Parts: sequence; C-alpha cells; structure tokens
Amino acid sequence: MTASLAALSVGVLTSSSCAVSGAGGGSGNGSSGPLGGFGRRDERQRIGSFSNVQAVAVSRRYVFAAGSSGIAIYDRMMNSWLPPLTRDDGLTDQQITVLAGDPVEDALWLGVPGGVIMYRPLTEQLQRTIVTGVPDLIAFDRAATGDAIVRAGGEWTRISRVGIATPIVRPPLASALILPRTLSDLYTQFPTLRTQPSLLLRTQQSDRPLRNVQIVSGAASPERASEVWLGTAGDGLFRLDPTFMQSTPLPYGLIEPGVGALALAADGVWAAGLGQSIDRGGLSFVGSDLQRFRWIDGTISVPLVGVRGLSLITRASRAWLGTDRGLVRVRLDGTQTMRVWGVLDGLPDERVLSVATRDDGAWAGTARGLVYVSDSSDTRNVRTRGVGVRLLDNMPVHALQFTGDTLWIGTEAGVMAIVSPNGSVGGVVSRPVGSDPALRRAVRALAWSDTVLLAATDDAVLRLAPRGGVEPVRVDLLDVRQVGRVTKVAIDERTMWLAGTDGVVVVSRRDGATRVLRVPGDLPGPVLDLAVNRDYMWFGTPQGLIRLRRRGDGGLP
Repeated sequence: MTASLAALSVGVLTSSSCAVSGAGGGSGNGSSGPLGGFGRRDERQRIGSFSNVQAVAVSRRYVFAAGSSGIAIYDRMMNSWLPPLTRDDGLTDQQITVLAGDPVEDALWLGVPGGVIMYRPLTEQLQRTIVTGVPDLIAFDRAATGDAIVRAGGEWTRISRVGIATPIVRPPLASALILPRTLSDLYTQFPTLRTQPSLLLRTQQSDRPLRNVQIVSGAASPERASEVWLGTAGDGLFRLDPTFMQSTPLPYGLIEPGVGALALAADGVWAAGLGQSIDRGGLSFVGSDLQRFRWIDGTISVPLVGVRGLSLITRASRAWLGTDRGLVRVRLDGTQTMRVWGVLDGLPDERVLSVATRDDGAWAGTARGLVYVSDSSDTRNVRTRGVGVRLLDNMPVHALQFTGDTLWIGTEAGVMAIVSPNGSVGGVVSRPVGSDPALRRAVRALAWSDTVLLAATDDAVLRLAPRGGVEPVRVDLLDVRQVGRVTKVAIDERTMWLAGTDGVVVVSRRDGATRVLRVPGDLPGPVLDLAVNRDYMWFGTPQGLIRLRRRGDGGLP
C-alpha cells in the first residue's frame, strides 16, 4: 500500500478525540508531578468520577480510560487498578485531543494543544514534547524503534521515546505505520455494537429507571482479537468479548463528580455526591485498597440525580442519607431498595443536615428542627410512616452524636443534649454545664471517642465530658482560623481533626504535634466531610475523594 494517511485520519480523529476537564496542574518532563508535600504517590490518592469514559486506549498491558477527573489505568495482566493520572501527578490542564496506547512498550501517548505527553505507568514518568498546533492523530512507526508519528495543524512530527521531535516533510505511508483501532473500526468489524448496545447493560434492576447504554469511545487489545474495551456515557468502562457478546463492567471511582458526605464501611468508605451530574446520582463505595468500587443509583420512586448529599451514616446493612430533598434509607445488600421521607411525611424541612442512627431508625437534624424516623415505618403506621414528634422547632440542627444513651445536638443556638431519647415522644432537651459563651454559639460539628466529646463552633473547638459535671475546655491546637469556615471535626484514640473550607488541622493526642493541610496546596478544594479508619484518612471535596495514608502513630507521612 502506497497511499498516504490523508484519507485515513478523519475517522481516527472523530473517534479518538476527547475533552478532559479538571485533570491537570503542571507539566511532566520525567517527573511524577506535585503531591502536595507527600513524598510517595501511594500516600495521597485522589479518586474522581469515571462514569463517563470519553476516550479509551490500550497498550500491551494497560487500559487507559479518560474521564472528567483524569485518566484511570487498568492492569490487564493483574486484573487490578493502578493509581489514576490526575492533576496531582502533573497532568496538564489543557484539553486532551487524542489518546493512543503504545504498541511497543506499556505507555500512553496523549495530545494536548501545543504538545504531546507520554506517560509510563511502571516508572510513573511523565514526559512532554512541544509541537506546533493541536495534535489530532497519533500513530506509530513500524520500524524497530516504534517512534510516535503525530499530526498537528496539518503538519507531521516524529517523536522519539526520549521526547526528541523531528519534523516530517512528507506525509508518511499508511503501510509504514501502526494505527490503533478506533470506535469506528470496531463498529465496522462488530456491527452489533452499534445496533444493540443495550446488550452491555446486564445489571438493570426492575426498580431502577431504564437507561440506554451510550457507547462514546472504544479500543481493541493489540494481541487479543476477542477483547474490546468500551467507554460509555454514565456506565463507566466495559470489557467485551464481541464474539459471544459477553461484557464485564469495570466501575472505577465515583458515580458522579464531587463528594458531599462520607460514611465508613468495614473495608472502605461510602460517598454521596453533590448532585452536579445530569446523568447519574447515588452512592459510591470505594474500597480501602482502591480496587473495589460499587455504584448504587436512585430508584424510580427515589431518584437521586441532582440530589446533594449533606450527611451520611451506615449501620449494619443500611445507609441513612441526609439530602437537600429529604431523608433516604438505602439497603446496602443485594436488593439496594430505597425509601425517602420528606416534608409531606412529617419532616420539619427537606434539608437534612445531620443523621444519627439507632437499631430501629434514625434521628434526622433538619434546617428547621429534629425528628425521629422509624426504620419499620412502612408496617408500623401508614399515616405517619414512622415519623415521631418534632423537637427544636425552627432551629437548624447541624450535627448529631450519640455517646451511649445520650444524644448530643449541635444547633444554631449551641450544644444541647437529650438523655435516653424516645423516638415517639422525644425527650427533655438540656444544655451542658459551662459558662463558655461558645456553648451558646452555632455548633457546626460534633465528634466523640472514648471519653472525649468535641464540639466545633465558628471560632473555637470545645472539649466536653459526655457524663457532665466538668467545665468545657477549649482545644487551642484545633485552631479554627486555620481552616476557614468549619465543616467537620473528628477524633479517635490517636488523633484529632478539624476540617473547613480552607484546609484541615491534624493534631496528635499523644504529644500535640500539629500539621495543617491547606487548600489548594495539599487539598484540591474545601473539605465537606471526612472519615477516619485505622490506616487511612478520607476527605470529601467538590473535586473528588482524597485518601491519605496514616502512620502507625495516627499522623501523616
């Protein structure tokens, strides 16, 4: 074949190009990029949304899936996920125009306006080469070196594996190049992909809205004719055997961008979104090892698209989600059933700011009061659906925390408590002993561990004795001036945390050692929620989920 690539490039550009927003922040040139003061990449990981896979590329070992939060990397040999390539690792902010897997080595080539970036996952090396124009096609020389042949602005450039660019005077011959197969090529080879894409969605449940599968990108494994990788709009990445039309969903990351609320699970964390996606909404499970992911959509009767998560807590096989549209109970077992309570069911307000659970239900703190919701509402009382009496009418309830049988309440008017609250009749609301004026100011967050209860206000963090009788003490090391507007506070046997819109303060309970994580240097955005287990610290931000590894003493590396 002696024809040039002029007639072959149109289809390649249409199928391979994609726009990735929010996946940048630096350039490479052989470094792994900034990590916000953390030395090793596994010490700090950002997980975003990869439900919309805008482009797919395959090398000999890896699959690269580009989404709105960066590029997810799947190891085909080990059947495991590698850390994603994001702005934290030096990926450029610029629009990605073309993506190609390297047929010679396990690397990714991606084009951005004015440059070509090569990424090697094994060494975490990011290499950038400057070119003139906007790349719209990346192919590879069939010669032994396998250099990349890039077309940008109608001009051709050869880029070596060490990043040296050499202009090419004449368009190369198609027979001299290796062209990665694109979605158009896959449609031609396997027409069923175009005519019956719904065959991919084999997990459709009867109580979920029917969603059509929309394939937006695709690539084929270079050495396996029966292995195709497809990116969808809203359903993530799929591995497909086109011969038998057998597909395997490979969800990665969050179901929607941003995290509004977090809750610990036995082996990971559950995350609720901010309602920013128009495609999907619900809960995302992220395993502690970042290998296991699970998405739970809203149902037909309880849609969660566009719903913002404000608070989240799990108990046994149930999750209680406070949203801006009511209180939602989600079964985390195989049924994944949902039930919602709103103003028409007896809630004081649709905005559920805080939740505290018991075995038979949950207390919901809303923007206009406190109420108890029974988990057996559908069988106990059809009229009230298990909603108890209202307490603290017209009072915003920002935080709830149980210490034994006492429910502590963080309100706009300060700290309050109910001893042995009853879901049907409520209880007697009292205030803790103390003369500190901060006890009467708005309490934004509560946290408890062993014998210590922390209450965070806009200007101080108070340490209270849950059993009473002791004057509250201000925790000066948790300086609210460092974090901006306070959002959350947390404590365990080793460490205390105070989170806000400007950062996080981490304090050791053993020696008082303090570390401040700031926005945007250490964290990408305001911390809306946090969750802590033995090995990791999780932060929910509008830019995604952040996982930080903890040292043996509970601090950060």
